[in-house]
Amino acid sequence: MTDDLSRIRRLELKYLLTEEQAGRVREYVRGFCDLDANSDADLGGYVVNNLYLDTPDLRFYWDVKNRKLTRFKTRVRYYGTGPADVIWLELKHKQSNVVWKTRRRMKADQWPGVLEPRLARPDVPRFIEGPPSFEEIADLYGVRPLLHVRYFREPWVSALDHYGRVTFDRRLSFRLARGSYELTCDDDEMVGYDDPVTMNAPDSLVLLEIKIERLAPAWAIRLIRRLGLEQRGFSKYCYAIDRTFEAGDIRLRQPRYAW
Repeated sequence: MTDDLSRIRRLELKYLLTEEQAGRVREYVRGFCDLDANSDADLGGYVVNNLYLDTPDLRFYWDVKNRKLTRFKTRVRYYGTGPADVIWLELKHKQSNVVWKTRRRMKADQWPGVLEPRLARPDVPRFIEGPPSFEEIADLYGVRPLLHVRYFREPWVSALDHYGRVTFDRRLSFRLARGSYELTCDDDEMVGYDDPVTMNAPDSLVLLEIKIERLAPAWAIRLIRRLGLEQRGFSKYCYAIDRTFEAGDIRLRQPRYAW
């Protein structure tokens, strides 16, 4: 969380676990992973806040639901209960099973001015040369704030690899942003959605993510096989949107694609 600009290419493997399974995974990975240095030592992790931006017709949501091979997510991230001095502009660009994540650090008081002069253009090109930036995608698609997601993350970092992370996410909650660029909110505004109904399980589950470079290291393969982990897609953004749809808070309508 120190670089002003970073770009990561990785695979993301997701699993929903019981607390008992999560404990077994933790015991396994702590032999070669260290707790992320940015974690609160007493809590064993940190709070993550993501403000997701989407098009008026929720194109990014539908791209995930329709499993488009190329898709984007734009979000503003900060850590802790408030943005303090620093926020991160993040773009996730997925092509097939490979994810490009670009993030840029900026001062919180510069938000949302970074987007104010930019307008969506009607002549959006069909292809974008090279990895795009947050601002380029926000400009091209005319995104607006839609959803604020908050959760607690327990992050472990591999000591064996150039890049390898194992994260446990709990206490998932959200609120509709409805176009507001406001980053802060009270806890009572957030709605939990890691409940058994959303997770389709008897109890609330833990979201495990294994984030690795393109070739899975031996430890990841052994972990998955030894504990019998079954991969399952889980988009925090899409599941929260599904909940708002079920509650009648927003309307979901398939977008008309121009290409």
